Amino acid sequence: MDEDFRSLIDMAEAARDERMIKKAVKSFAHACGFDYFAYLQTEGAEVKTFNSYPETWEGIYLARRYARIDPVVTEAKRRMDMFAWTSDDWPARGSSELRQFRDKAVEHGICSGVTIPVEGSYGSTMLLTLASSERKSEIPKLRDARKAMQGVMAVHYSLKIVGATTLVAPRQALSPREGRCLMWAMKGKSAPETAMLTGINARTVQHYLDSARRKFEAKTVPQLVAIAKDRGLY
Repeated sequence: MDEDFRSLIDMAEAARDERMIKKAVKSFAHACGFDYFAYLQTEGAEVKTFNSYPETWEGIYLARRYARIDPVVTEAKRRMDMFAWTSDDWPARGSSELRQFRDKAVEHGICSGVTIPVEGSYGSTMLLTLASSERKSEIPKLRDARKAMQGVMAVHYSLKIVGATTLVAPRQALSPREGRCLMWAMKGKSAPETAMLTGINARTVQHYLDSARRKFEAKTVPQLVAIAKDRGLY
């Protein structure tokens, strides 16, 4: 399992576009025994998604704003810890919107899975779900919550960096690891804390932060964080 997580992080960091990121996460999902993946970021009523689900299901999910009632999203926000789920736990009778959600999910092969939630900035929540068409409720291979969180953040950073490259001058564009270290700094983490969370040496973390600081002409890390927030890059 360590190799699968390492591969996910390495492939995400090396990705130059969303297609490469999707390939990395899809490969990780399949290595863990799942059919699909879905990265979901919620901030208030706003929902952003990046997934390998059938396009018809993605369209229905967004059009009907199912994130409001999705049992997986609700449970993820409540627990903020990795958990397994199955559609068998959702309402199977009645004509409620939740029942309709269940029926549509199962119809599109979303029957069980594992979800890894991570608290983001400004009250946002990031979720990485691995889903299967089989009805099961277990977490095969996935046991290390810290590594799971690293995987989610690697996907998040890569999507942010790919999306931000068109918003900043080339000389200001951050490398994937500079972006990862900056993101943890924005969450209030010190260099040693970031080192523990990312598996990067603390001195190397500081090196990446200093490099990012120079690119944005910031004198201190707090100033770097303020600039990044002001520009809406992260």
